[in-house]
Amino acid sequence: MVQFDFLVQVQRDARAEFAIPGSSKSTSGQTGFADIVSIATGEIWEIKPERLEDNAVKEASRYAKFAKVACGSQWRPGTSYSTTNLFGGGGVVYRLEGNGNKAELIAYQGRPGAVLYKWRINGSEVSSLIPYFAWALRQQIVKDYFAVGQPQPLPGAKPPNNLPPPKYKPPVLTPDGCIPQLGPLLPEFIRSIRSICAQTVLDGSSVAILLNSAVFNAIFGPGIVANQIAVMQVKADPVQALQRTALTMLIATVGIPGAIAAGWLVVEALPLAAGVIGLVVRVGGTVAAGGEGALGSLFSGLSNAVARTAVTVGSAVVAFVIPRASMADSKTPVAFDVSIAKFVVIPPGRPAPRVGLSVNADGGDWVVAGLARTPPD
Repeated sequence: MVQFDFLVQVQRDARAEFAIPGSSKSTSGQTGFADIVSIATGEIWEIKPERLEDNAVKEASRYAKFAKVACGSQWRPGTSYSTTNLFGGGGVVYRLEGNGNKAELIAYQGRPGAVLYKWRINGSEVSSLIPYFAWALRQQIVKDYFAVGQPQPLPGAKPPNNLPPPKYKPPVLTPDGCIPQLGPLLPEFIRSIRSICAQTVLDGSSVAILLNSAVFNAIFGPGIVANQIAVMQVKADPVQALQRTALTMLIATVGIPGAIAAGWLVVEALPLAAGVIGLVVRVGGTVAAGGEGALGSLFSGLSNAVARTAVTVGSAVVAFVIPRASMADSKTPVAFDVSIAKFVVIPPGRPAPRVGLSVNADGGDWVVAGLARTPPD
């Protein structure tokens, strides 16, 4: 459960059971497997209960030593571990409530290389679980993390360590699973989700697609858009003209050397609403924010947005751009506000959020615009 909570932090480019040549603790010279690592930061952690912090530190240091030799000099024991906010924050990676009881699994950063965990039962931390309560928790966890049927026990293994690895499945986004305005972008959203959230979507999970609240309101909230337009003193016709000019400019970037030099290739540009454009861009090998004027602001905005997300080279991402005009010329873009969709994996056992729900993520306001789900076998 701690690994899963870490894996869905896509900005980390996270891995679990990460193979490191030569680092095996049991067989000299063989491959060992670190509990969790961040490709983005080169950090390695071992996950242990609180009482085994010394063991976790020792093992993570060992993995880092061998990783420096076999995987690159950037590797080190991790110090930046944190949990997601899927269970309300506070380090909670799993919560179960029922029959008047509440059990919470807490994980936190220990000394370098150590991720430590403990249980909190009905608000009080406990050093160990009562056996019957531990088994009741395990049964519910199994139901949550093996959503389709009862898992077949591993041959030769004894409970409670006889469970097979959880099953990961690519999610599917259907037209009725998102706001209708995103319909033309469904194929790209699916490709983007599977690229960014690879190996993090367990069977029975879902992926919430979050749009920046300003983008969502501009697409879906005509009343709010009208208020925004009034404040900016921009009327309907100039907005449409501004959008047409911006579309022409964006589509033309496929032939502009600066676009290629900046590491971006505009694949498709679609009008989604008055003043909002959906932009499908492909990420090149080296991404720079270079350029001046409106296109410079576009590349800079894309670079800043993608830097906060684990996007692989060659993958396409869906961006939402709102062209901005000067007061002197309401029909020509002088800058672009850029945002890309945020994907949040909802783990098994957690209720999926409804489309239209407002949420706070990474200090910003976002709105659930769609929900991709794992299909049945």
